Amino acid sequence: MLLNRFVLAIKNQSRETLRAWSYQCESIFAQRSRRIQQLLCFYQSVYGTQGLKQLWRAYYRRELQPPLRGMVMSAVGLVGLNIKRLGTDGFDWSKERLAISNFDLCSRDIEFINALPHNQLCERCQAKKMKYCYCQLGNQRCRKGQSKPSTSKEADAESSIANCQRPLDLDVRNTPAGTVRIQAQDERKWEPYFSKNEFSIWRREERSSLYSYKVYARFDDITADDFLHVQTDLDYRRQWDDTALRLELISEDPVPNSNSHLIYWEMQWPRLFANRDYVYCRRYIKDENKKLIFICNRGAKHNTYPKLPGKVRVTDYWSLMVIKPFRGFHEPGLHFVLTYYDDPGIPIPQNIKSWVTQKQMPEFLTKMYVATKNYACSRAIKMKDMFHGFSLINDEYTANEQRGSWLGSLSRRKANSKPDAER
Repeated sequence: MLLNRFVLAIKNQSRETLRAWSYQCESIFAQRSRRIQQLLCFYQSVYGTQGLKQLWRAYYRRELQPPLRGMVMSAVGLVGLNIKRLGTDGFDWSKERLAISNFDLCSRDIEFINALPHNQLCERCQAKKMKYCYCQLGNQRCRKGQSKPSTSKEADAESSIANCQRPLDLDVRNTPAGTVRIQAQDERKWEPYFSKNEFSIWRREERSSLYSYKVYARFDDITADDFLHVQTDLDYRRQWDDTALRLELISEDPVPNSNSHLIYWEMQWPRLFANRDYVYCRRYIKDENKKLIFICNRGAKHNTYPKLPGKVRVTDYWSLMVIKPFRGFHEPGLHFVLTYYDDPGIPIPQNIKSWVTQKQMPEFLTKMYVATKNYACSRAIKMKDMFHGFSLINDEYTANEQRGSWLGSLSRRKANSKPDAER
């Protein structure tokens, strides 16, 4: 009997029930939509379009990715990867992707950063008035087949610096390994070059009269995430780097989690010299567990970017950078070690090379530091403006009349209470 009355009551009041239910659903949906719109605008203004895409990809991989992703990828992989094997721009990422093992070349740099509190200058570094010494650690040799430095003189005669390179065991799950390796002369020894301001620079002869350079610096007031963003955001670099006449993204690796890009870069040189241009692959990795960031660059080729008359194409080029924050990626303070090498392709007087290294490189890194500071400041201002733009009550989205009137009366009651309190 009671059940029949309940069913009859529902039938008689179905119209009012559906109307109230629709009001409720519409109100919740409208408020959620408005909230999502505000959050998207907020994160886009703070991180930019590229940062927002990376944030969405990370969230998708962590939260929304279905458990059957492996089966779907295996089913679609044969078709999709074969179609995009060369990519829409004709670049074969399966053959040109930088190898993750390249970052193992930074193992000595990480040891150097960790041992900075106990760093002691060698005789050559003292003569050059260096702040730190990389020679003692970077030039240590190991017995063949071993990974620990040897101390005996007999072992040094048959030892190899390359044997001391140990795998870093990075957290690279679901990340393509890559195949292209950097060919560095690990058998050669580092020597002190000069120190200027907060930068310490060493060099190592790669070929006859051609050197690779290693730069160390620390900054106490910028974050590792901001420093990474400034280096990888091409649009922002066009704003702060006045030597980058052209900086274009040619291609992006279609494989997820690769973080690999093909870039064209034209660099302005002083008068009486032709500008240099580069086509290079870039790859970066951010290891959350080890609190390390790695960036790797290496010269490449692309059919749509051939050598141009009036410009010198630099093909033999590579660089490695490791960034280690003091604490976390979002907290101020970081160390970084940059190792780079490029062959200009034509004979250049040694004094010009010294000028480029001793003047241009510190100035470029200083501009990068200032750009990071400016980026962090502008982001903080945008965050402040966006938080002021958030509102608790949006009258245009309060579709439920009862909820809207209740919220409206509550807000008016608070507004009216302020003048009474002042009186």
